[in-house]
Amino acid sequence: MSLGEIAKVALTNTALGMGTVFCVLIIISIVIWILGIVCRKERLEAAPAAPELPGDRAALEEPADSGFELEAAIVTAAIQKFMSDQNVSTDEYIVRNVRRATWKHI
Repeated sequence: MSLGEIAKVALTNTALGMGTVFCVLIIISIVIWILGIVCRKERLEAAPAAPELPGDRAALEEPADSGFELEAAIVTAAIQKFMSDQNVSTDEYIVRNVRRATWKHI
């Protein structure tokens, strides 16, 4: 075999191998994408609406004295603990506003 024939066979083998790998990777990506869509639909259909009990709403509503100072103290302590674990100075950190999150996770 000449050098040109060897190079031709080597390039053919390389192209076939790489082409096969990329085709399989594309097929795997498509399968994962389809499974994500199917599982999302199943999860949304399977999640029944929770029945509302009379006592639940009263338990979720905050009383007039909700203790924002306590919430601010808890948040401040958590942030100071996190910052001390990260070796950041906590001497000048002040909590100015605490508000309840409004988003809901699915």
